[in-house]
Amino acid sequence: MDFRDQFRKMSDDVGKMAREVADTSKKATARARVRRMINSCNESLQTIYQEIGSRYYVENQCQPEEQYEGLFQQASDLIAQIDVLKSELAGLDNASICPECGSKVNDGQKFCPECGHKNESYGKWKAEAEAAEAARRAAREAEQAEREARKSAQAAPAEVYETTAELVSSEETDAAAGSAETEDTAQ
Repeated sequence: MDFRDQFRKMSDDVGKMAREVADTSKKATARARVRRMINSCNESLQTIYQEIGSRYYVENQCQPEEQYEGLFQQASDLIAQIDVLKSELAGLDNASICPECGSKVNDGQKFCPECGHKNESYGKWKAEAEAAEAARRAAREAEQAEREARKSAQAAPAEVYETTAELVSSEETDAAAGSAETEDTAQ
């Protein structure tokens, strides 16, 4: 076998391997595409199952079949817990939950932006904020009055002392001392 035959054989082998790699790659791509389609169909099916379950729950929640009573009770408990948590979350955002549609409604909005239901807590936050500010103001005024009362109590003995003490001039002191001496000598 000469050099050219060996080269052709090697070329054929490389070409054959390249075709095998390409075929393997195409199959892998096709497998991945089919798997994605299967996953997509499964997700759609799960969504349909959830919708069927939701509709069945809504239609039969008042009188569930015996075999579903436990599940219905668990669902009711979870729904109630979710409602409480939503209200708590809305409260942290100065909002409430619309009783008609369940949407979040800011306290500053008169009506629900989703269904138009009147917001019962409209303006409530403003009244609460004003009441809180009035309470803070009253507390500050009480603290100020207490400080002033303490100052007055501390200053009161000094004022009493100053008002009861009489200033005596040095001449009066000398005169009083002189009269005391004359009284002593007279005795």
